[in-house]
Amino acid sequence: MQGIKHLWSHSINRKLRFLAIALLVAGLFSVSSTLGSSQISLAQTPTDIVASPWQPKVGTWQPVPSHREDYGKIKVVWLQGTPYEMGYQQGSLLKDEIASMGREVISSLNFLGRGLALSRLARKRSFPGVAEECRGLADGAEGSDLNYHGCMVLALGDVYQDYFTHLIPNVLFNVGCAHFITSGSATVDGKMYHGWTLDNGEEPIPYWIDHPTIMIRQPNEGIPHAFIAIPGVVWPNAGLNAEGIVVSNNTSRPADYEEVSLQGRSTVQLMAQVAQYASTYDEAKAIMTSHERMRSNLVIISDYKSKQAGVFELLGDEMGLRELSDDGVLYMTNHFADPDYVGRDRTYGESSFSRFKSFQQLLEPGGSRSLYGQMNPEKVVQVLRDRTNPNTGEVSDLSIYDDNTSIGGNGSLRQVVFDPESLRFWVAAGDIPIPENPFTCFSLGEMLGLPNAQACNAPAIN
Repeated sequence: MQGIKHLWSHSINRKLRFLAIALLVAGLFSVSSTLGSSQISLAQTPTDIVASPWQPKVGTWQPVPSHREDYGKIKVVWLQGTPYEMGYQQGSLLKDEIASMGREVISSLNFLGRGLALSRLARKRSFPGVAEECRGLADGAEGSDLNYHGCMVLALGDVYQDYFTHLIPNVLFNVGCAHFITSGSATVDGKMYHGWTLDNGEEPIPYWIDHPTIMIRQPNEGIPHAFIAIPGVVWPNAGLNAEGIVVSNNTSRPADYEEVSLQGRSTVQLMAQVAQYASTYDEAKAIMTSHERMRSNLVIISDYKSKQAGVFELLGDEMGLRELSDDGVLYMTNHFADPDYVGRDRTYGESSFSRFKSFQQLLEPGGSRSLYGQMNPEKVVQVLRDRTNPNTGEVSDLSIYDDNTSIGGNGSLRQVVFDPESLRFWVAAGDIPIPENPFTCFSLGEMLGLPNAQACNAPAIN
């Protein structure tokens, strides 16, 4: 928390100036503005995508009806149809979980959305369909107390988290994360494997620990896909689509808040666009480069078919890009590593550099603890569970929630392994420490009912 307080004290004037300008830009002080006025907005630019219904290359497919299944703490919900319909289904299926945020948190979100007009700014900066999905979610979750305005605050939550850290309820947002990709010569079979850990420093967030959620989204337009998320949001922390595209993000912050864009987009909403519309790495890259961003962040995207992947180090209208090396290794923590962008983010604490060093030791050929050439889903789990201090070699005790140093001891809220070629992924959730839980296997192909879907070989990696 010291790092966050330090960041706040050095950037509060810029943040307040940003808020004042953003409110003016969005027309939030205008008593004459109406709901219809937001139709002329960045969300209607020609760069937005219109897609037809998706079908697999072999065979035919029909969406799976909306329903819910539970796997221990992991909630899986199937959503299908228009944005409003998918929102309504989520609200109905996860009403109790949404209500468990608590009245104080939900009331704060609703007030921020309507009373401070943050929902109107969110709508102006959101992609088409987001507002309708929030209307559906609020209607479906009737009785939970979360309304449309609160949902829209969450829809632009990554932006609001960054600028208004002490205003937005912190029980809903995390700080941390790490992600790595191995492919080609780095793996036992040449396939591409991912490991991702979603972290929060110092203390766990009960809402995230208690409600890990997989949303199987089947939109009328675009590619069916899975979000790894929490109840009540319309975006992913990580996602996998039926074309095998994987996307996730890690927290970063800009060194200078003037380097983000008032006309920009939410990072997590951009990720949702990638999951729904990108069937290749080049299409995903085009989505990321077609929009300015309202916050700094790190996003990793891969396409196993072309064996391409990249870490996008995002500022407002600029981005660094580190792509998969010839050795088949790529990773990110919470700082910029593109040589042209180093120092343009604000990294607080040594944890990010320490975990980055651990990836170097474990993944690179010739690393001091290298698993190069051995990587498969089980070895990915081994890396995600690693609690070794890369500087001293000491291993932190499992009783320590956040050792602020290692990959597996950095305060994980959940961990995921992706095998995009088989459309399978494994999720660790349960009691703390999260990495020590079994990684439950899911087959996106089976959950969607795709032809020739590859099943899980075992229920979990233990």
